[in-house]
Amino acid sequence: MPVESCGNGLWRIGDGECIYRSEESANRAYVAYLAQEEDDKNENRKNMIYVYKNQNLEVKDVDAKQGIVSGYFSAFGMVDSDGDIMMPGAFKRSIQDWGPDAKGRIKHLLNHDPSKPLGKIMELKEDNYGLFYRSQVGKHQLGQDFVKMVESDLISEHSIGFRTLREQKNDSANEIHEVMLFEGSSLTAWGANEHTPMLGIKSIKNIDEIKEQIRNFEKFIRNSDVTDETIELCLIKVRQLAQAVEQMSSTKATVEEPKQQKGEERVDVSSLISIINKI
Repeated sequence: MPVESCGNGLWRIGDGECIYRSEESANRAYVAYLAQEEDDKNENRKNMIYVYKNQNLEVKDVDAKQGIVSGYFSAFGMVDSDGDIMMPGAFKRSIQDWGPDAKGRIKHLLNHDPSKPLGKIMELKEDNYGLFYRSQVGKHQLGQDFVKMVESDLISEHSIGFRTLREQKNDSANEIHEVMLFEGSSLTAWGANEHTPMLGIKSIKNIDEIKEQIRNFEKFIRNSDVTDETIELCLIKVRQLAQAVEQMSSTKATVEEPKQQKGEERVDVSSLISIINKI
């Protein structure tokens, strides 16, 4: 929205009215407009009831027999796609007030879905790396399916649902110093639908890594006895990964594929989807 001369001695901002008597006054008004826009944006962020932050954090450990899983819902010191950094101490108050040793209101969900609780959080704490959790997974079908996905290395992302209470902007990023934490989620996909923008793809370095993930999902889908609903969640991720391969393959940079190893099955995403859609 640049400042422009109207040709009659007056100035305007963008396509606005010619009401400013000098270029200097128009520029001052424009700067004030930008400052107000930033203030409004920050105010809206503070008033948001619930926001998500996704990070590529795998489950750290699993005891399938006991149904215990542990890992990190969030990591400190990492700049995300919104330019935010979660700072140490951000979760301290929530853990004290709502954690497992208090009211126990912080939930462990699948894909931020309140209708898909995975289990009960037994331990929640901050350490030098981030927000560590240990959960007792439920014996319901979704919980059992989740354990099987963890054992198959299919859970590679975690996320938190929260509200920002205190933040500080610096030259490089926006530091989040305190949040109201509502839940931590384990993610089966980058979003609840296959057309979700591919934000998570930034962490994947090459096509081979994506294809390896597709192979893992293919093996799990073909051999597992999980429910149809869980299969559909896996299939969403397969479609997203296939989309990522297509996007990366269409870039100008040519990626040379390694020669297929002997005995290695070639990934055929369209064939896999076709088979699963018939189930």
